[in-house]
Amino acid sequence: MEQNEIMNRIYSYLFYALGTLCVVCAALLSSAYLAALASLVVLISAVYLNSGHIVNNLLVKRSNIIEIYNGFRLDNNLESAVKRIGDEYRAVSIALLNPGKVDTAMHDAIKALIESVHEPFEFSIMLKEADGKKMIESLDTKRRMKEILLARLDSGKQDRINALKREIDILGTEIQNVRKGGKALDVILKLCAFGSSVNGTGAARESSAGIKRVADAFSSALGMDYEILRGEELLNFIEANQ
Repeated sequence: MEQNEIMNRIYSYLFYALGTLCVVCAALLSSAYLAALASLVVLISAVYLNSGHIVNNLLVKRSNIIEIYNGFRLDNNLESAVKRIGDEYRAVSIALLNPGKVDTAMHDAIKALIESVHEPFEFSIMLKEADGKKMIESLDTKRRMKEILLARLDSGKQDRINALKREIDILGTEIQNVRKGGKALDVILKLCAFGSSVNGTGAARESSAGIKRVADAFSSALGMDYEILRGEELLNFIEANQ
């Protein structure tokens, strides 16, 4: 999947390069024909780069023969994968949250959430290899923002100054740990909501509504955004994690 994505981007960038060359030639030769050709090539490259997931989602939404891992099919709402078991249909919807790391405070908040949410759902914590460069850039940005805030503080606010200095030191230590360490791991919180009905549409509607309620509860309590997997992403995630 990743290799195909890389090749698609390479092809698209080649289109862009060709379009840029045509623009330069059109400017040098004052050719309206080359200018029109350049515009067409750039348009084709943009569509080629960005339309793959859209087309795939339209295909799986319209098709009645799409079937993936263990008999799951994508519902028309694109947020539920449905499977027939005996005389009923079961559906699953998935949302992901990315806290980066789970500390003691977040652990306690998650425990309280699990006990308080009156909705059938499944919760799990996953680890994946993080992009070390992006992680360092994010940490460095946070450190710079705190340094700017520190520089603007009045010298009389000593408690706040000391707190900011500690936070800056912690961020600096985290940056060094990422640079010195091996593979950086990212924490992903996975939420699954389920639905069951005598028909696939009803099961899908139940799981879709359930994942939104559960994800909203986690988002509000933990103060972070969530992503509900849709279409191609949902199908790939189910196949890769079961």
